[in-house]
Parts: sequence; C-alpha cells; structure tokens
Amino acid sequence: MRSPGKRYLSGLLAGLLTLSSTLLLADASIWRVTGSGGSELFLAGTVHLLRPQDLPLPDAYDIAYAQADALVFETDLATLMNPATQLLLARYLQAPDGQRISDRVTPGTWEALSDFARSRGLAPEMLDMLRPGGVVLTLLGVEMARLGATEEGVDLQLYRRAAVDEKPTSGLEPLEQHLGYLIGMGAEDADAFLRQMIEEFESSESLLSPLIAAWRAGDEAELERLLVDELQGYPPVYEQLLVERNALWWPTLQALVASGPTELVLVGAAHLVGPDGLLQMLRDEQGVSVELFRP
Repeated sequence: MRSPGKRYLSGLLAGLLTLSSTLLLADASIWRVTGSGGSELFLAGTVHLLRPQDLPLPDAYDIAYAQADALVFETDLATLMNPATQLLLARYLQAPDGQRISDRVTPGTWEALSDFARSRGLAPEMLDMLRPGGVVLTLLGVEMARLGATEEGVDLQLYRRAAVDEKPTSGLEPLEQHLGYLIGMGAEDADAFLRQMIEEFESSESLLSPLIAAWRAGDEAELERLLVDELQGYPPVYEQLLVERNALWWPTLQALVASGPTELVLVGAAHLVGPDGLLQMLRDEQGVSVELFRP
C-alpha cells in the first residue's frame, strides 16, 4: 500500500478537511437529511483553503445558507479565530522545553525534513522547536500558499456571512478538544508520521485540483478515494481524526436531525464519506433519509 500521508493531507484540507460506489454528481457536496418527523438539516462538506479560481462558492451553498436557521461548524469559529486563541495554539504547538524534533526521529528523517524545509524557504531550526503537529501545520500552510490556495475556505466564508447577518452559529466539539487534536497529531510515532508527510508533501501538487473538483461535484466515490481509502492504512490518524470525532459528533447530529429549526452543518469533506463517515451513519439510522441536495 502506498503511504497514506497524501490522504492525511487531504483530510487536513478538507477537514482540517473526511459511501456510495456509484458516481453521483451535484452542484456541491451538500446533502439534505430529513428526520422521521419531517425536520431537516443540510450536511455540507468543506475545503478549508481554496484558490482564487475556486470562487465563488457553488450556488448550492448560498441556497442552503439562505434556507438554514443556524450554522453548525466543527467547533466554535468565533473563539477559534480570536487572536488570543491563535496565540495560544501557536504556543502549544511548540515542543516542551528541552525537546527537539531532531531527537525524536531518525537521522535520515531529520535530514529529509531539513532538505524539504530549505526547499520551501524555511529554516530547519525553526521546525526543530515544534511538536510534530506544529511541523505539519507549518509545512501545510507554506505548501498551500505555494499552490495558490490562499483564500478562506467554505467554513470561514459562511461563518463571516453569518456574523454579518446575525445568524446563530455553534460547534460540534469544544474548542479545547479541537485544539487538542491539532496539538497531538503524530505524537504516537513522530518519525513515521513526519517521514510519510514529507514524502507526500513533495507530490502534493497533483492532489489539490482533483480534491477540489470532487468536492465541487459532490462525487462521493472520488472523495472517498482521495480522502479515506489509504488513510485507513495509517490507523492512528484515521481513528483519532475521523472515526473518533465522528462518533463524538454523532449524538449532537442526531439531536439536530430531530430538532425543529433547519441547520446547515459544515464539516471537512473527509468526515462525510467512507464506511465510517457521517453520511453512512445517517443512512443506517432508522427513519432518516439522506439525499444529494439538488437545488
């Protein structure tokens, strides 16, 4: 099996960005979910960074937004975007005093990481002071900027619109939990984690366009292939960032499906597809119907 690093990169993009084997094409990755009592919500996949040519968002997002009484994101974006929170995250992505990445990986992995950092204009010494998750988030930002993904993604664009319109927003998981996933990435095996990520960052240019095309098309099969299939070959990441979080979100999602107001729930596209995805979980729920949103 090929290294799953590229698939994990996809998950970050689509979800910090993660059913069907049939090709389904729509105007966007949005599904209408209807409960047994007739209440409904929109479940939408997001890509967290976009290129200028990917805008404006597909019309389906505007229509679902207009019909929604409230928006629900992965976490509370108002607090996450607060400068104080961003400073706190930056501090916690630093390695504990006296620890260095170069001491946690093999010489070969550190050499590869140093070479890649220099090729992107970064000093390896700066990365050496970070946790594994901090290294990957730093490289991800640099790599996406290099590929032209400099625009705010679906979630932030709709969050800012909701703020102007005074439309209620909320999150599926507490901010502390959300930050914990970012801070803890790769902690279980820093060497394997970073080695795989370096390998796939080097070929990331071939990933972004197919990912955004599949997201715009609402192509479940292609999203599953890009975001889930090989990520399953790296169980710690797959379990922690997708399976565990989907399970934690599930009670809230069930309550939203049964509630009266219409919500627009926006999560990284990797959370929607695959055997452990939210779409499959909803399809397995008695009395719940799921259909691709075709406005």
